[in-house]
Amino acid sequence: MRGYIHLLAAAALAAILAGCAATGHNFDPDKLSTLTPGQTTLEEASRALTAPPDNVYRQTDGSLLALWSFKITFVTDGLYSRKEALLQFGPDGRLMRLVDSTNILLEPWERQKLLGPAPAPGFDQDWALPAVEPEGQIIYIPGPGEPAGSRPRGG
Repeated sequence: MRGYIHLLAAAALAAILAGCAATGHNFDPDKLSTLTPGQTTLEEASRALTAPPDNVYRQTDGSLLALWSFKITFVTDGLYSRKEALLQFGPDGRLMRLVDSTNILLEPWERQKLLGPAPAPGFDQDWALPAVEPEGQIIYIPGPGEPAGSRPRGG
């Protein structure tokens, strides 16, 4: 009887794993907070996240986007887990910023550190001055039958 239960348990586990599929490289999202913009290289990021990026997209300016992505499905499109982190590395090979993440919890200060400072405004832009509102002015439009130059009485 005992052997039969173990056999059933093994068969159930095999059936569950047979419906299991994974894509990408499983990485450790908790290690994102150890990365430092301006210092961490792609190789160091791969080592810290315990996996190479799933895709690397080279940009025309010499920078690159590295995507760490992992999805595991237990029941076809029924039960799955997905996590992603998209990091931008500059032409010098150092981390610039976290571009996007999916299903990764970061403390607000960690996220802000990874997003980097806000980009400085371009001083070559033509900034418009705020529009000055004209002072209040009453405009009277005469009604039908009134001469154009007449004004209302009593006001």
